[in-house]
Amino acid sequence: MQRQTPESALPPRHLAITFDDGPDGDMTPKILSTLRDYGVPATFFCIGEQVERFPDILKAIHDAGHELGNHTMTHPHLTKLTDAEIERELRECQAAIEKVVQVPIRYFRPPYGDIDDRVRRIAASLHEEVVLWDVDSLDWSGIPGPAVAANVLPKLKPGAIILMHAGPFAKGTPEALPYVLEVAVAMGYDFVPLAKLHG
Repeated sequence: MQRQTPESALPPRHLAITFDDGPDGDMTPKILSTLRDYGVPATFFCIGEQVERFPDILKAIHDAGHELGNHTMTHPHLTKLTDAEIERELRECQAAIEKVVQVPIRYFRPPYGDIDDRVRRIAASLHEEVVLWDVDSLDWSGIPGPAVAANVLPKLKPGAIILMHAGPFAKGTPEALPYVLEVAVAMGYDFVPLAKLHG
């Protein structure tokens, strides 16, 4: 007779959910409310200019226990910039975040996933770890909630990093998020901070 593996001995099925391009005054609070309702931690990769516009929303993200990441100051294509310009984009965003919440920034995500060895080297020199993604919701394109969920759920796998957005153009995200969280949990996944995923 075959022995059953106890559930506690099964490898964890962790996921990390991340939100780019915030904070903003509309989508980000809705996302924060849903994450709070479901007890899910997330990582917000913030644009420095948005941090300066919405410092109270950034503080709300931090106060809710979510991780903060660097998404540059102005959201450019970094590989088209000089080394000095790349460093300035990262440093200015880092400074904008740390001015509001006084926490060191550990993670960096290049806008558009646009990265090369220069960008990696400069991020490393600022002690920031590059984090891309495994599952792209395509919510940035303004698609409705059901389409956002359909882009995420079939592609989930243990250890996956989900890319969503917290900007005004990601109109389907607040609608999709509760469904994505509920179905993922029903599939046996749990959501953890990037720090634990990278553990």
